[in-house]
Amino acid sequence: MAAPKPLSSSKDSVPRWAALGASLLALGALGWVDYTTGYELSLVVFYSGPVGIAAWYAGRWPGLVVALAAAIACSLADKLDGLKYSSRFFFYWNLGVHFAVFAINAIAAAKIRAALDERAQLAAELEILRRTQDSGRSGTIDQNT
Repeated sequence: MAAPKPLSSSKDSVPRWAALGASLLALGALGWVDYTTGYELSLVVFYSGPVGIAAWYAGRWPGLVVALAAAIACSLADKLDGLKYSSRFFFYWNLGVHFAVFAINAIAAAKIRAALDERAQLAAELEILRRTQDSGRSGTIDQNT
């Protein structure tokens, strides 16, 4: 039985800069769509997609950068479209809440990715140990390793 490949091999197939760039471009497009649809129609949930992609392929810190950019884009789209708050406090409060939600998404995606990579690496090491143990019992060396 072949050992599972770590997810890092697929992670390395998408360069970090490409994931970060694609996420920021997607945020720009989403911010524009959010602005054109007006503040009465909330698209806030869709901002989690680029945040998750950045965190999954580029890591926690790039994911947090995109989370901050998503919170700013979401808040600015509403503000530029004419949403009026009774106090500046509410604008900054909503900005902070959006960032907190997106940051949780980024951290969760990065942690899940790291845990899956670690699990795949441990499975690969376990498979190597099994083959070593099996070859030691039979007295022959497995040529497939």
